[in-house]
Amino acid sequence: MHGTILAALLFQSFFALLVQATLYVIEPTAGFTCSGGKPCTVEWLDDGTAPLLSQIGPCQVALYNGDHVLVQQIEPVDVSVVHSLTFTPDPKAGPDSDE
Repeated sequence: MHGTILAALLFQSFFALLVQATLYVIEPTAGFTCSGGKPCTVEWLDDGTAPLLSQIGPCQVALYNGDHVLVQQIEPVDVSVVHSLTFTPDPKAGPDSDE
């Protein structure tokens, strides 16, 4: 799975909680690839506009495909405490994509 799609899809439900703030995914960068069965790290920052990550707390995180279908539930993350998440994409989640 390519990192840019992964980052976008991984935080789809996360972004819903941050509709008033801007979240910047700083890792993976464009062109980076996450592969099924291998650890992948996603890092993020806010833009300094309320609500800040420090004010949000625990968030549900999941991996969705391009059709917005849940393909992997990932452990919740408390964004008020941590600014990264390492998980292992399920190799059965779907084919590789360059979209």
